[in-house]
Amino acid sequence: MPAYQQINEKMIEVKLNNEEMYAKKGSMISYQGEVSFSPTYLAGQGVQSLAMRSATAEGYSLMMAKGRGTVYYAYDGLFVTVIPVRGDTLYVESDNVLAFDARMTAGTMFLGNQGGIQGMARGAVSGQGLFTSTFQGDGDVVILSDGNAIGLPVTPEVPVCVDPQAYIGHTGQLSSSIVTDLNWKTFVGQASGESYQVKFSGHGTVYIQASER
Repeated sequence: MPAYQQINEKMIEVKLNNEEMYAKKGSMISYQGEVSFSPTYLAGQGVQSLAMRSATAEGYSLMMAKGRGTVYYAYDGLFVTVIPVRGDTLYVESDNVLAFDARMTAGTMFLGNQGGIQGMARGAVSGQGLFTSTFQGDGDVVILSDGNAIGLPVTPEVPVCVDPQAYIGHTGQLSSSIVTDLNWKTFVGQASGESYQVKFSGHGTVYIQASER
């Protein structure tokens, strides 16, 4: 399996042993060994999933690296974080996906399935659309963030509320709902601008970035 090593906050190293690696187009900054690179369209997706991505604009341009060697990835000075996925599903905004390997099955999910109408409201409020990318399997996904990504644990006793613009992704058995913060400050113009939050309940982890996009 590909071996991931974080070189620093903004660069990842991936060692390949005759394996395939998918990464955001333009993110390969250096490599060593016998590695070939080519554009890819499916990248762990089925044809149906690819069609859904095209229809929902929840897509990304990827390059495939294949062979034996070491590849270094970074993108636009953003911070990188390796998220292990072990038989679970990672939900993540497509803009935040840097790289993943062939062990992962990529897909697209309608946010309305995560909390019904509330999930749809989250997409409308965040401006990120009603669809999000999914990754299933037993592998790793590398994500991008503005500042260090933070993983917040969620339990039935301790739900987590996040600003929609700070949300990157989540794993686990979570449901989402929109929480509104309408009080007297909102009406007199002293609100912080964060009148909407997304509340996650259940068992899992929510990933957020340290600053709003």
